Amino acid sequence: MKSVRNDAPLLPRGRVATWTKERLDKLSTDELRTLLVNAQARKETEVVGLCTEILESRPKTRRKTSA
Repeated sequence: MKSVRNDAPLLPRGRVATWTKERLDKLSTDELRTLLVNAQARKETEVVGLCTEILESRPKTRRKTSA
């Protein structure tokens, strides 16, 4: 009996092609941070670079704290 893992097709690296700077810029800051963490874990350096570039260009705001 084959393992389920062996039956799954391998996805080629380079899925970064689906993430353009324009597409990433449409994400909220929280979504972009989550994507950055995931890209770092998967060693997708191009996505990491794009996320970092966009996050650095966004205005810095302080989160409101409840009293």
